[in-house]
Amino acid sequence: MLGLWDGHGASVAVVAEGRLVFALAEARPSRRKRFSGFPEQALAAAMRWTDQAGLSVHRVALAGARGRSLHRLAEPLYTGSDPHREPLGRTSLAAMGWENGVARSPAGHIDARIGRAVVQRRLAAAGLRAPLITVDHHDAHAWSARFGRAERALVVTADAYGEGRSATVRRADTMDEVLASTDARFGLALLFGAVTVGLGFQEGDEGKVMGLAAHGDPEAAAPFDALFEGGVEPHLRRPLSRRRVQQLLGALSREDAAAGAQACVERRAAAWIASEVERSGCGRLLLAGGLFANVRLNQRLASLPGIDGIEVFVAMGDEGLSAGAAHRVWAARHGPAVCRDPRLGVAHVLPDLGVPTTTARVAEHLASERVVCRYSGREAFGPRALGNRSILFAARPAVAARVNAALGRDPIMAFAPVMTAEAAPALVEGHAGHLTDMTITARATDLLRQVCPAAVHLDGSVRPQVVHRAQQPALHELLTAAAERGLPALVNTSFNLHGEPIVHTPTDALRTWEASGLDVLLLGERELGVA
Repeated sequence: MLGLWDGHGASVAVVAEGRLVFALAEARPSRRKRFSGFPEQALAAAMRWTDQAGLSVHRVALAGARGRSLHRLAEPLYTGSDPHREPLGRTSLAAMGWENGVARSPAGHIDARIGRAVVQRRLAAAGLRAPLITVDHHDAHAWSARFGRAERALVVTADAYGEGRSATVRRADTMDEVLASTDARFGLALLFGAVTVGLGFQEGDEGKVMGLAAHGDPEAAAPFDALFEGGVEPHLRRPLSRRRVQQLLGALSREDAAAGAQACVERRAAAWIASEVERSGCGRLLLAGGLFANVRLNQRLASLPGIDGIEVFVAMGDEGLSAGAAHRVWAARHGPAVCRDPRLGVAHVLPDLGVPTTTARVAEHLASERVVCRYSGREAFGPRALGNRSILFAARPAVAARVNAALGRDPIMAFAPVMTAEAAPALVEGHAGHLTDMTITARATDLLRQVCPAAVHLDGSVRPQVVHRAQQPALHELLTAAAERGLPALVNTSFNLHGEPIVHTPTDALRTWEASGLDVLLLGERELGVA
């Protein structure tokens, strides 16, 4: 089953033999961050991969059934000027009103037929004529979360909007029965996105707001709370406007505005999900949707009473819709599939450059405060670099400052530590979260604060990647060798210049390394940069 999403964060995914085997966002090959529109290059890469793997596409699962026809008919305009870049801009509000209105109207089936026909023509032009099945936006999010193995779990989706809904709740063992859903008035993800842009950041920079929030007063949440009404399920009193958000932000410092917005979102989302957990009797959470890109919120959810586990799909935002759509169609015929490893992209042939190296030599570079840009194997799906397209370095303030300057990276953006599973108990405090994919924050221990200061946030939290030997043997070996040299954890930040997508090809890696001026480029088992 080949899944496809042709909206904001466009992507392609493949489910075969009971697991997610390939996934790639169009941003990587196109070199356009958060690409919107038909994922032509990602589709071509997926077709090459399936051919090499001896697989044939039996069905195409298209995420986004209703309200998508105008985006698909106006493909060049949509791709060139994505209306979602500013959440409360006129074009964004018009796009939101159209999609949500059409999705709920009797004309929705006509819109669905038109949008489907446009995509079928694009697929035929690419040489793909398999039957096409459409999957609702939030159903696709839910099925991406359902790659988690737990059957007795609560599946929760939440984002700004999608086909008339902003959030859904269902049990993992009865996925077609939606226990609860909210319309676009839910508003938490939309508010946080609007605050991000209102504070002078770009769409997609919500992580900067989380970083800034640690410097502010969470008691500043009151003006944001006043936007909502109702009981535990948060609903906006009236539609958000750019003017209203700017008035709120103008009355607060940037730090307090960030802290207030974060506190409001955490408290209201946690209260709502806690009520759904109590009602369902499920103590495990499987989460997807853009709201759950908020790693501090995820930590709060993990600490709720009665929660004994939480997993966030690695591509929790809209780029994960292709994987969820493919899973939905696969499961209807074969039952649920799994995602065993998020490194699901392309493994390019590496050029014969540099000199052969060893794990011990790379660990010596790190211990000597050299910065290592690592390019190896298949790239990870989702917004995080999970070791194969990463920049690694000793988590010391001076090295961190040098990396920020080299990448053009904002210092308020938090770094993340990477450590082995064996070292983790001494470095992060245990909780119910899933710590392998950088989707949740945890409390740093005193030891981690001491040895890894550049990766510990102001509030004492960290966003760790815990590496298991069975899943990433080469990276685990490198981390073990670094620990033997006094570095029990390293910083792992994504291999890209700020504002660009994570590197995709070896050429991207060479260009980014040369532009940054960082010390060492590791291409597989060969290194460049150190005599």
